[in-house]
Amino acid sequence: MFWEFVLNDKGYLCKYSNKLVFYGNFNTKKNKPNVLLLLPKTRGPFGIKEFKQAIEKKFNLLEFDDVKSEKLTALSQNKVISFEQKDAAIDKALKKLKEDKYHIIGHSTGCGLGTFLAKKNKFCESLILINPWNKEDEEFRTLQKNRVKNAKIMNIISFLDNEYSLLYSETYIKKFKDEFNNITLKQKNKKIDYFFIERRLESILKCNIGNELRKLVLPKLFINSDDDKLMKPYHAKELHKLCFNSKLITLDGGGHMLTETRAQDLIGHINSFVKTLGI
Repeated sequence: MFWEFVLNDKGYLCKYSNKLVFYGNFNTKKNKPNVLLLLPKTRGPFGIKEFKQAIEKKFNLLEFDDVKSEKLTALSQNKVISFEQKDAAIDKALKKLKEDKYHIIGHSTGCGLGTFLAKKNKFCESLILINPWNKEDEEFRTLQKNRVKNAKIMNIISFLDNEYSLLYSETYIKKFKDEFNNITLKQKNKKIDYFFIERRLESILKCNIGNELRKLVLPKLFINSDDDKLMKPYHAKELHKLCFNSKLITLDGGGHMLTETRAQDLIGHINSFVKTLGI
């Protein structure tokens, strides 16, 4: 069963039960390229506000909320939902927005969504993947399994501390120690939905995106950081070697959450890449 969706009078996709959740729209400003944004839900003290604002200055932005969509739909049950299942629904929704060409920007989990959507939807003109993985290996599998284990046995504060230490560099956490403490304390009464976390991490482990990306001829930009502890640098390097028509940029620091820690650098590289395409 795939997600259903509706359009409201502003052209945005509505946020009701059994609906896909999007924010923004394509073609809101003339002479600006369209971007579909596919990002994970985890946020630090500053989130992705700066990143999104910078994108909106150069592009028409449509953002897909993967987590909220999954939780609102009939597919939200105790089984793994594949990227292909999700992308079949997203593709169907995009076709309702007319035959609009667009670029995909995906980060982390969004790299899996972006890969299968680009494979399926002929209107995708380029694929920009931030901190992607290539395939499941022993190191990557152990890391993800430990995250699930932590979700099952830890209290929320300890779990979040572990997650933040994995997603952000030690330097960044120390610099904004008070901000991290505040955001953690605000979540102290929340319960950890480890079933949901396990399903999402299993969908990553079941997805070898390198096998799919190597088949795509459209332009691809991989951006990663040399200190990413989650999707370690070798993943993007392997993808770059596998893929025709691809470019790799490795930033000197920033951890996994580059959309928060290195927002302006990301935007600079993305803008330059899209300009070189002449689209």
